[in-house]
Amino acid sequence: MFPPETTHGILTDGSEPMASVLGEMARVARSRLCVLVSGPSGSGKELAARELHRLSGRPGPLVPVNCSAIAESLMESELFGHVKGAYTGALRDRTGAVECAEGGTLFLDEVADLSPRLQALLLRVLQEREVRRVGAERARRVDVRFLAATHRPLEALAAAGAFRHDLLYRLQGSVLTLPALGERRHEFPYLVPRMVARLALETGMPAPALQPGLPQALAGLAWPGNVRELLHALERALLRCGAGPLEARHFPELDRTPEPSRNWVEATREFQRRLLLETLSRHRFQVAESARALGLARPALYAAARRLGLDLGLERSRVGLHRL
Repeated sequence: MFPPETTHGILTDGSEPMASVLGEMARVARSRLCVLVSGPSGSGKELAARELHRLSGRPGPLVPVNCSAIAESLMESELFGHVKGAYTGALRDRTGAVECAEGGTLFLDEVADLSPRLQALLLRVLQEREVRRVGAERARRVDVRFLAATHRPLEALAAAGAFRHDLLYRLQGSVLTLPALGERRHEFPYLVPRMVARLALETGMPAPALQPGLPQALAGLAWPGNVRELLHALERALLRCGAGPLEARHFPELDRTPEPSRNWVEATREFQRRLLLETLSRHRFQVAESARALGLARPALYAAARRLGLDLGLERSRVGLHRL
């Protein structure tokens, strides 16, 4: 079982695909390896970085830097600091993010947005484990763990010459690939109550009871903004429900007419889900017969049902059957 204090969207019921992510996270957390966290926007990359830092046991702070939010002209000073008089306006010494993370972890979010020059400077820090402030004569040794994240395909960018191969190899000490929330629909009955409990605790509110079937109803929505979008929806719903219980009427998202799948992965997933349900129904939910009809082994059918967010017991009861 994963630790109960695991951060919001990194919560999991222990099933795939998140089980593999957390397993790798536990293996590398206490090492000095750089870790690259990839995944779509909103999938919880910063949450993963915070969890990695917590598990690392490093006494220093976690220092996040959003590489896409700071102007190129300021980024070198932001990362590496400067000495007084290094340039016009440098009225005093400034400690950069790398030094601020001494003994802890530096998290470079959206690392793909670094300019070629800054990529070269960062590579030197990773190789030499020392940092030179802008305008300084000497470099300083640093003890910093480096994490990076991006939603962009770094390997493709490197192949196109837009990102340094040598820096990529340094950052890929370990790679954590976070799934989109659409790949975790089967986890909603586990995720939603725990996310609600965490949010209620953070806001000093009592955790409300959940209307039966609410997590499953939320699992049916698209959530293009992934974990971030779901968290915001839950926060708004908590404000609407007051003393609770938390019900479908507190989620305007559930009143909207769902749009057809525009994504190849989502469309394929929906086709597989429909095919599996139709086959099970045709064979009166006899799993062995259904698996043979689909050309699957029985364990593979169960695994597919979990991946597609299907509760076979619930689906069986809906059609009035009571045995597998």
